[in-house]
Amino acid sequence: MNSVLGLLRDPRCVLRAFVVRSVASARLAPLLVLGWCGVLFLYGLAAGPLYRTESLRAVIGAECLRGRWLYPVLYGEPFLTKPPGHYAAIGLCSLPFGRVTEWSARLPSVIAATATVLLVAGLFRRTLGDQAGLLAALLLPTSVLWLDKVPSAEIDMTLVGWVTASLVLLVRAIDPAPTQARPFLPVGPAVASLLCLAAGTLTKWTAPAFFALTVVPLLVWRGQLRLLVGWRFVLAAGVALAAAAGWAVAVSVQVGWDTLADTVRAEAAYRFNPPPKAHGYPWAGAVTYPLLVLAAHLPLSLFALRTLRPGVYRRQTDRGRRLLQLLHCWTWPNLLFWSLVPNHNVRYALPLSPGLMGLGVVGLMDWWSARGTNPGLAPRATVRRPSGTRAGRSRGAAVECSQGCKPLVLALALWLAVKVVFVEVVIPCRSADRDAEAAAAQLRELVPPGETLYVMKLKDEGVTFRYGRPVRRARDPAALPRPGYAILIESEWHDRAALGNVEPVRWMSDQQGDPIVLVRTR
Repeated sequence: MNSVLGLLRDPRCVLRAFVVRSVASARLAPLLVLGWCGVLFLYGLAAGPLYRTESLRAVIGAECLRGRWLYPVLYGEPFLTKPPGHYAAIGLCSLPFGRVTEWSARLPSVIAATATVLLVAGLFRRTLGDQAGLLAALLLPTSVLWLDKVPSAEIDMTLVGWVTASLVLLVRAIDPAPTQARPFLPVGPAVASLLCLAAGTLTKWTAPAFFALTVVPLLVWRGQLRLLVGWRFVLAAGVALAAAAGWAVAVSVQVGWDTLADTVRAEAAYRFNPPPKAHGYPWAGAVTYPLLVLAAHLPLSLFALRTLRPGVYRRQTDRGRRLLQLLHCWTWPNLLFWSLVPNHNVRYALPLSPGLMGLGVVGLMDWWSARGTNPGLAPRATVRRPSGTRAGRSRGAAVECSQGCKPLVLALALWLAVKVVFVEVVIPCRSADRDAEAAAAQLRELVPPGETLYVMKLKDEGVTFRYGRPVRRARDPAALPRPGYAILIESEWHDRAALGNVEPVRWMSDQQGDPIVLVRTR
């Protein structure tokens, strides 16, 4: 009761008290981390309609509930621009409820984000101690990219989870001892790591790039590149490759090898070819891209830049240096690669976010140490704790943390405020006049139950997701059933002579506000 009254009077007091107690007690730290993830990731789960391509992910995820688990299907056709991993995750999260909803489509990103936080926190805890692990868990999600992508029905955070799991598992296998590396790679952890990589590849094709751009520079730096040619790694890679190849063979049997290969080739060509509007290679974008990524991770990215100083590396213990090696290789080679890719977007850098934010945590702790201050989450040699009873020592730690945690608690409280503003203000503003429920309700009223609705060039899946009934694509006007129902975009209606005998039923707007028309074919 006192905590509730205190929260009403001053929310920061209760937050500070919980942080202080969590720092002083390792038992409360997991509760704080899970509560922090719950607030950041679950709050806003059902806020606003599905936005932009979220509807596309949800529509394809709904096909999984109709038995299309092997490969993505959109309007009855294979949709292989992305693998099925994320869509299957949406289907699994929606399976207990019998249908895909806005919040069930966004659950995979919540699960992946929570797993990423726990994996990175465990990495820091094993390397730098309990308090460093707690600090990493609290600060890792405080990025604008995470704010936008968790919760979200987009693929990006699911990819982050698999890439993080593969890297953390591999590094844990390589670093079993505090001061020395293992001369061989254990088979079990290596297989687990590369199976996570295979799952990431079957979620988005770019997963192997993040893994290779991290692991190869890391092993070169440590002088352990020979591990990649050892039979243990080759065996693990073979198991993971067999899993991915097995999926590719199963898909090619059903849709044809040429269809799968041509789609993957087209996706790669899109990434590496300059945009159509660019005159030559976009050098300006290559320069500004790293700045945009760093800006998306402020203010912690400023402390990440601090770790580039040689002195920060020298002041670390052996285990701290090995952690810095991993984080540097996780961040800068991937950032350089995606800066040079012509068609890039800031969100493509999300899988390197744990490495960049982890560098920020190390840089922040080093900055605290250089200032001679103790925020309660980093050791300070000059702090004297009361001797005597265990209760006296706990009270001393609590007082010390209470004095040092104020800046940290203030930063966390500010981020909570940012989260509230994003959910309560930004999401409603960007979703204003973009709710497709009105158009979907009209379709359900006008199209008889059991009748399949057809689309041709429609690219907005917001209406069809809300519609919730079978929709199929017709590539040719001759493929439209007669009689039947179809949705046309405005340009198709103006060229309706090619459609034959059709009559308009109702004009309406899609989720983007563009006009569409429901027609009846005869």
